[in-house]
Amino acid sequence: MLNFIYLILGLCVLGALVMTVYAFLKPTDDTHVCIDERSALKLEKIETDRAVFSFTVPMRNTSNQIAAITDAFVRPYLPREQFPDAMCWGRLELDTARRDDNYFEAVIMNPGVERTLVVTLFFEARNGKNIRDTLRHMVDMDLCIYLTGVGRKDHYVRKAFETIYAEDVKKLVGGAYHG
Repeated sequence: MLNFIYLILGLCVLGALVMTVYAFLKPTDDTHVCIDERSALKLEKIETDRAVFSFTVPMRNTSNQIAAITDAFVRPYLPREQFPDAMCWGRLELDTARRDDNYFEAVIMNPGVERTLVVTLFFEARNGKNIRDTLRHMVDMDLCIYLTGVGRKDHYVRKAFETIYAEDVKKLVGGAYHG
């Protein structure tokens, strides 16, 4: 009877070990945003109270597994405590599927495939201020690009952080502030 219990316990331990090794070695995709290869920030449009900037960044699947990117979005970090004169929000889209409704079209990425993401940043002046004058006082702003997807493993969220430097914004809107 004792041998039977040892046999059952041994099989349980062996099963747990096999499942752990399988889960660890199970292949998954390696899709990521190549933030260090992003294009320069450019001014798309400027009006009295708003400005639109954009840049592109590659998204690459460097694994040998297919990836399904189910959602992606950009989150600018510009709280009013840091910069009270304007607010910022962003939009992220594929360059082949441009949309104006802030919806990201899911995409299947085969191994070795690269797609281009377009990041659009919208600035709006607060309290009736002029956006050009406001952005001449801009501060450095961080942003995060979020990718959600599935591969052979569970659903995942990956983040890529970038900084939009105040000097770049100031140059694009008409010079640096020297105050």
